[in-house]
Amino acid sequence: MNQKLNLIPWIFVILFSSFIWTSCEKDSDVEPLSLHMIENNSTKLYYGSKSGVTIIGGDGNYSFSCKSSLLKAEMTYSNYIAIEPLGVGDATITIKDSSGNSYILNITIVYKTTKLVVAKLDATVVGDNMTVGNQKILKEKALATIPVEVGGSYKFVFTEGEELDKTKGIVFIYTNKYDNNGIEGTFERVMIKDDNGNYSHITYTLHYSDMNRTFILMEYNEPAGKYRATQFAEDLMDQYKTDYPNVEQVYTSQVIFIRMPN
Repeated sequence: MNQKLNLIPWIFVILFSSFIWTSCEKDSDVEPLSLHMIENNSTKLYYGSKSGVTIIGGDGNYSFSCKSSLLKAEMTYSNYIAIEPLGVGDATITIKDSSGNSYILNITIVYKTTKLVVAKLDATVVGDNMTVGNQKILKEKALATIPVEVGGSYKFVFTEGEELDKTKGIVFIYTNKYDNNGIEGTFERVMIKDDNGNYSHITYTLHYSDMNRTFILMEYNEPAGKYRATQFAEDLMDQYKTDYPNVEQVYTSQVIFIRMPN
């Protein structure tokens, strides 16, 4: 009888040890918290553009906290956090699960920047009653109004967000080489829709050096191989109609080649 009683504590020790071993094995099967397509716990977002992150790993019961005024964040699904940047700078989001696992996401918010490099310059003059000589002279004058040379570029910094139909920001004009002797100004971009509600073209109005220039970003109808050709076109009719009353059309083209995906 005493031997049986002495065995009881050992039975509890064995059962308790088995429970601990099983629990530890179960916990080790849970993957650490991470975010899909996010490396090194950091990401970059653009002001004015909504984004989000997908949580993976952990025990599946997620929560998050964000104390930064630069972000508006909401868990729209059980494992997805929708994020809207409200300013530029650095912020963090802390993600946890019910098992005590945690993950800190470091976020850098910047303005979206677009660079357009000019590959070709062109000018079009139409006037059936114009002499060939006047057409040639006017074409040369029109070409001289273009603010960049071949290889020059424009850098647009969207301070109000790039996804808006009407937005504005800072423009840098590089006459002959990117990041060399840039002229700083401001711009407004408007995305124009046709009667069917589809986008037809985009206008960029630039303000720099006491000048206001409006360029239309549109397709350039010329084969470009692996590239898609677009152009900054500027209508100069108002500028030259008085001196050349027979001109019907006069505009410049700053051609930009965009490489197409393979």
